[in-house]
Amino acid sequence: MAARSLRAAQLLLLSLLCVVLVGLSAAKHLGDGPASAHHHQHQHSATTHHRRRLQRDSRAKDPAGGAPLECEPVKSYFDSIDIKSSGSSNEKGAICGGSCCNNATELELREKAAGMFEQLLHHHTSSLRGILETNAKQFQSHVLELATTSENKTLIVFSKVYTRMVPLSRMMIKELYSQIMNHLVYTSNYTNGQHSSRAGFGSIQNSLEEAVHAFFEQLFPVAYHQAVHLSGNSYDELHKDYVSCLKHNFNDMRPFGDIPRELQASLVQSVHISNVFMKALLEGAEVLSEADALYGEQLSDTCKQHLLKMHYCPNCNGHQSPRHETKVCYGYCINVLRGCSAKFAGLLDNPWLSVVEGLSNLVTTHILSDSGIISTIKTLDQKLSEAIMHAMKNGPELEQKVKKTCGTPSFAASLPSEPETRPAQHKGSNKWATPPDPGMVRFLSTIDKTKEFYTNIVDNFCEEEYSRVDHSCWTGDRFGEYSQLQILSGMDNQRYNPEVPFTADTKASKLNELVDKLIKIRKNIGAAAPSNSIQTHDIQSDMGHEGSGGGEGRIGDDEEDYGGANGSGDGSGDG
Repeated sequence: MAARSLRAAQLLLLSLLCVVLVGLSAAKHLGDGPASAHHHQHQHSATTHHRRRLQRDSRAKDPAGGAPLECEPVKSYFDSIDIKSSGSSNEKGAICGGSCCNNATELELREKAAGMFEQLLHHHTSSLRGILETNAKQFQSHVLELATTSENKTLIVFSKVYTRMVPLSRMMIKELYSQIMNHLVYTSNYTNGQHSSRAGFGSIQNSLEEAVHAFFEQLFPVAYHQAVHLSGNSYDELHKDYVSCLKHNFNDMRPFGDIPRELQASLVQSVHISNVFMKALLEGAEVLSEADALYGEQLSDTCKQHLLKMHYCPNCNGHQSPRHETKVCYGYCINVLRGCSAKFAGLLDNPWLSVVEGLSNLVTTHILSDSGIISTIKTLDQKLSEAIMHAMKNGPELEQKVKKTCGTPSFAASLPSEPETRPAQHKGSNKWATPPDPGMVRFLSTIDKTKEFYTNIVDNFCEEEYSRVDHSCWTGDRFGEYSQLQILSGMDNQRYNPEVPFTADTKASKLNELVDKLIKIRKNIGAAAPSNSIQTHDIQSDMGHEGSGGGEGRIGDDEEDYGGANGSGDGSGDG
């Protein structure tokens, strides 16, 4: 019995010992678990944070919204504008810093962007040059057409009113009009390089005065014999000695009164003004053509770099929209393009403005006036008829002068008498050409818009492309708000341009030669047609304050805004 009790006690003690050992083991396991789990959790969190930071950094220049950067669509766009990627595909370009362009691609895009800016200038320059050349040719064509109609009208008047004079006067009339028209054919002579020999006022004055004087001097014997001193010998020819006496004393007898001198003065002045007008248009077109050839030379590396940033860096950074859909900040566009065009706007805008003012004065005050070429030619047939009427009205007095100086009229060998026949009436157009006034008004309106030519090109391009937006737009480095100061136009102001600062060039350049040519054009206009109605700029003084600019008088991109003149280029560039 005692043995059984002892054995039961031993089994109970062993069971208790096992329970204690199991408890201690469980306690140790439970004590180690939380620390290990915390350590594992910390390691996982750090790894995740680092990975997310790397992902965030890699998306720093990704498209807005955090979408993964995709360059394939961008490369497809570049292929469409003939830009071929080259170099290391993992290399980021130094300028744009995007993953879609390496340095070689950026170099191609830089030249592409510079070419687009040159094309913008070229488009407007070509269009304006076309306006000047076209208007010179149209003006010449119009006045020549008027002269032809005036000649026909004169011949018709003589055939109806001064019938007896027709046989001997016809060639005189044709010769007079031939001389006038020769002096109005300016653009063809200019194109053929023949303008220099007859560009001077003195040459036109002497030649035309002589032509008008010769006409009236030769007309005097015919008019005296057939219209003033009528006799039964009207169909006989005056003896050549008697004709010589009349011509020799033409100036003293003044059979046509003051009409020949008045006609000389009006023809000489109006034809000269016409030539100055056409010459100014063609020389202005030449200056534009020479400026057009300089655009590429004048673009600085800084300018080209910002043209790249403005047009193509959004694509290099994964923005897949074509260039014209990328919303560039208006202020950034203005600063970049004003900086790029500073030399042209600063040097050429003021002299060009002065030329435009001179041309406007020339047209309104002279060409379209009562003493201008159009009015002078349209009244020429009347003036010639008035001259003969004056001689007839003062016939008795004139006959006394002639008889006193040259004696009684003597005739050549008498011809068999012929019945009086009326010469065939001259057939030709006697309807005036369409008045040029509406065309001239359009021309004046068009060139008035070009007064600040290069300044307006930049302002209009940025406004039409980017609509004065400076927030949520491309700043050159990122999408956001453009906070830089928008620099006013004018070369001096561009020294403070935050994007493309202007640096003065101390060396004489081709642009300075073009400035001199514009100054000369303006001086020639002023010498031919001085006017108090327009304040003439002292251009040399203005050169110290180049390109103040104001942005008035906008020019559109389309050729229609230039009055429909022919031009070249589309002004849009690629993409």
